Amino acid sequence: MTAPILEIRNLSKAFGPIQALNNVSLIIPRASLTIIAGPDGSGKSTLLKCLLGLVRADAGQIYLKGQLTDKNFEQIRSISAYMSERFSLYPDLTVEENLDFYACIQMVPKDRKDDLKHRLLERTGLESFRFRLAANLSGGLKQKLALATALLSSPEILFLDEPTPGIDPTSRLEFFRLLEELKKEGRTIILTTPYLDEAEKGDEIVFFHRGKIIKQGSLSDLKNQFPLLVFSFEPETNIFEAYTELSKLVGPENLILRGRQLKIFVPEGEELIWRGKLLRLKREEPRLEDIYFYFERRSEMMELGHDQ
Repeated sequence: MTAPILEIRNLSKAFGPIQALNNVSLIIPRASLTIIAGPDGSGKSTLLKCLLGLVRADAGQIYLKGQLTDKNFEQIRSISAYMSERFSLYPDLTVEENLDFYACIQMVPKDRKDDLKHRLLERTGLESFRFRLAANLSGGLKQKLALATALLSSPEILFLDEPTPGIDPTSRLEFFRLLEELKKEGRTIILTTPYLDEAEKGDEIVFFHRGKIIKQGSLSDLKNQFPLLVFSFEPETNIFEAYTELSKLVGPENLILRGRQLKIFVPEGEELIWRGKLLRLKREEPRLEDIYFYFERRSEMMELGHDQ
């Protein structure tokens, strides 16, 4: 059986009193898109930086192609490219000049540089913008340029740290189309995002919360194996009063307030009687955000010592 390209075992990292990573274990298959989803401060970026040796983990092991890295991160860096969440290219250089500069930094052979640069410009749709200053590009084009510079080294692994905030929906779709093509070519992509709709595009979805993995799996597995039924309910009474009363009935971890609507998680076959009458609930297929919020609440309740 082929070893995964990366395996993380019991990785932990603290910054003073803040536990950024708490005993994280994760397997990254080859030629896959793994999406790590969670809010800001949940440990997503710290994980990527630990994998590249930009931040030293306090404990745990990292295996590359079945071999323990043993704190020698040059093995991972030599076959990887990292795209940070902040646009880090040179705004006073053109698109082409940025590519030339990063090709030089990455020591791309001269006999390959021009052909590689041309193919990347074509692939990312930047050919017609090659003489435009990076400062004058839209958010979506900046991210495409950042991706193109990352691809100059022909990496096996791409680490993308929140690459899409601030870009329009069309550019986001185009960006993920590029990632799908790269994956089909055999590249392994690890992407972090705070957006759960983006997480649906992953082969493997990993939910992060307070430095821990609270749930992971494919989109179909997360939905099919969700342990509760999801119902929506819009009370006629004050929404906050209804939330308070129903949380006592089903438990706060099984209730989400969204606008004028309440999402209720209940076991199959269980009837819900509120104020002496059976509630009329609308059955829904669990959405990814429902699944995330349920396991987030469950994790928080467990941390508080409540039995689940």
